Amino acid sequence: MFYNYIKIGWRNLMRQKVFSAINIVGMTVAFCVAFLLGIAAYFEWSYDQFHANKNSVVQVYTAERMADGSVQHNSSQAAPFGPTIEKECAAVQSSSRFGWDYESVSYKDNSLDLHITFVDPSFLSMFSFPVQEGDKNALQKPSQILITRKAADKLFHGESPIGKLVQINMNNHLQPFTIAGVMADVPRNSSIDFEVLCSFQNVIAALEDPNTWDNQAYQVFVQLRPHTTPAMLEQQMKAVVHRYRTNKLNSMKENGVTPGADGELLSMRTLPLAEMHFREESGAGGDINPFYPWMLLIMALLIVGTASINFINLSMGRSFTRAGEIGLRKALGAVRTQLIMQFWCEALIVCSIAFIGSLVLGAMMLPSFNRLFSYHLDFSILLNVKLISWTIVAFFFVTILAGGYPAWLIARTNLIEVLKGKMSLGKSSLLRNTLIIVQFVVAVLLISSTAVLWQQLNYLRTRPMGFDTAQVISIPVTGNVDASRVLARMQQRLDGNSHIISSTASFMNLGTGLAGGESTWKVGFDFNGHEAKTVWVPVEYDYLKTLGLRLVAGRDFSRSYGADSNTVIINQKLAASLDGGKDVIGQHFEFDGQQIQIIGIVKDFNFKSLRQGIGPLALKLTPSLQAAAVFVKVKPTDLPGAMATVEKAWKEVVPQGDFRGSFLNENVNRMYIAEARLATIIVCSAILAILISCMGLFAVAVLVIGQRNREIGIRKVMGASVSSIVTLLSAGFLKLVVIAIVIATPIAWYIMSTWLQHFAYRIQIQWWLFVLVGLAALIIAFFTISIQTIRTAFMNPVKSIKTA
Repeated sequence: MFYNYIKIGWRNLMRQKVFSAINIVGMTVAFCVAFLLGIAAYFEWSYDQFHANKNSVVQVYTAERMADGSVQHNSSQAAPFGPTIEKECAAVQSSSRFGWDYESVSYKDNSLDLHITFVDPSFLSMFSFPVQEGDKNALQKPSQILITRKAADKLFHGESPIGKLVQINMNNHLQPFTIAGVMADVPRNSSIDFEVLCSFQNVIAALEDPNTWDNQAYQVFVQLRPHTTPAMLEQQMKAVVHRYRTNKLNSMKENGVTPGADGELLSMRTLPLAEMHFREESGAGGDINPFYPWMLLIMALLIVGTASINFINLSMGRSFTRAGEIGLRKALGAVRTQLIMQFWCEALIVCSIAFIGSLVLGAMMLPSFNRLFSYHLDFSILLNVKLISWTIVAFFFVTILAGGYPAWLIARTNLIEVLKGKMSLGKSSLLRNTLIIVQFVVAVLLISSTAVLWQQLNYLRTRPMGFDTAQVISIPVTGNVDASRVLARMQQRLDGNSHIISSTASFMNLGTGLAGGESTWKVGFDFNGHEAKTVWVPVEYDYLKTLGLRLVAGRDFSRSYGADSNTVIINQKLAASLDGGKDVIGQHFEFDGQQIQIIGIVKDFNFKSLRQGIGPLALKLTPSLQAAAVFVKVKPTDLPGAMATVEKAWKEVVPQGDFRGSFLNENVNRMYIAEARLATIIVCSAILAILISCMGLFAVAVLVIGQRNREIGIRKVMGASVSSIVTLLSAGFLKLVVIAIVIATPIAWYIMSTWLQHFAYRIQIQWWLFVLVGLAALIIAFFTISIQTIRTAFMNPVKSIKTA
């Protein structure tokens, strides 16, 4: 019986090729978009889920209360913190410290800049990063390292790396290490990344005081004992804070900091491994808004939903041409269930063809999708049993939604009316109107969200950062390249060049350069009996001049002062926190065993993204520093020529290194790739949703206007004008669009207002934006239905009355 339904359904679809093609194309595109967005959302949610101990491993971070009542979170901990809580907190089964850097790894004549991570031996038992070859206990010895398969292939070109001796730049000194094992490559959906694993004892050996609690520079992961909870660990860590951070707590009290709801000034909190990808507190992830994958999934559901509504409307419109068939079936004894099954099978055929077509189309579009949205997705993700199960369930739900209602509606029609060739789907149009409203709610919501998102993105890209972005070239420095020597040699080559104004170097790049994001180093120091905390940035001479920073007090670093290597220039934010900013110029404080003098105050500038506010900053003159970036300020007259000049000088000085220079405005734009990606997704979804909605609106217009042909003919005979008839026919549809606008506007405002709260600097949503979006939706809807209304208004009234 089911086979007969399929066979008859296929014949019906073949007889109505245009109708079938419209439905198949619409559903294919909707399924394809849902397929791509769905696997992207699934990929985001899959981060760190492959670890066997994902439910028992947590990251520890600090929640520090400030004098103004706010709370600052920091993932960095002191070197002794991990071993201490492992000994003193009963909830801790094991812990591992985590620190990383990009360093040059050399073997014979081959040298690569690799991502080196320093961990404790327990790291390998806590996390599921398998050692494929060699010694699984390699990290017990500081002189041994583990390397990933991909990095080994690049460094050894197919040779077995086991037992090979390599040189790694450690603290400006080459040290020999033996490769004791090869690990599987880190999965793309991992918040923790590395290419080389090295014992944390190498970090301890390089520290002047390994037992100090003042240097907060390393992340700490903890595996909980069975039957313990993160809350139990947080409670136990309170004693550790009070025992080892006494100076810090006393300083906070002196600075007027008041305890929080838990009675603590400084709290140690835990972050589940599964949340690292979405939480800024982790220091490893946090670039992705937790709502982002939900947004992808919602976009997918909305697109499929609007396509299903479109399918329903087209099926209802098509049913009038099948009145004879339906009547004959009923007259021959077909029951309602059989008619419903017949029409549902036709929907199943359409959706099945569309589903297969969407997979083919998705496979063709996946490379472009990856490039457009900076993903690395492939079809292997579809092998997940859970994902396959949900896809099958969703597919059958869509077929029932798209084909079930029209089938039920058609099957319940009156037999006598059908045999007369008159088939009415009922006077009640509540559901039909509701479907139209839902479609345009989706369209208006997406268009409104797109407008707000693009405004915010444009604001982020164009708002002054406080430093020169248009004329400054940023060149990342990695590996064992001596930045100070490179800077000096480049200055010699660029000196007197007509393109060049000045150059400098810094421990911190600005924005997201071609070698990665900006890096900051936060330190604490005692200032007149009060502890202060600031981002600490070693810089070279001419830093202020090159970046266009403005002094508001004091002076710049100068080669005329031999003692300037023990001086700092601070920003206004830090100055305000030091004795209220009064007379800080010339004052001293001790840091790292040196007496440091404050010689200047620079105007605040955004050294991090505009998602965050401006924090305290200290610029420390450090000649011969191991810089992260070299900055070159060029004249604006010929920017491409200036870039070529700088690249040529770089390659002469560093022939073995890659030139990855970019202008700072490009770095700034790259900080907002996630927002740009989201904007592109919503724009594409909005365009698709409005197109599908208009198709559905047109189908309903054909359906409703077709039922009113006799009325229109009578009105024309009675003297009604074409314009009055067009207005009459359009008013009902436009009223539905207005209702959709009224519903969608507050929803869009709430969603986008909530999203904007993630930015320290954000636009104010203007009322006129929603007015423009509403007018655009009305105009699009009017032109969609005007095609049919104008055609009907010009019809011969005699013909309309006779054939209606």
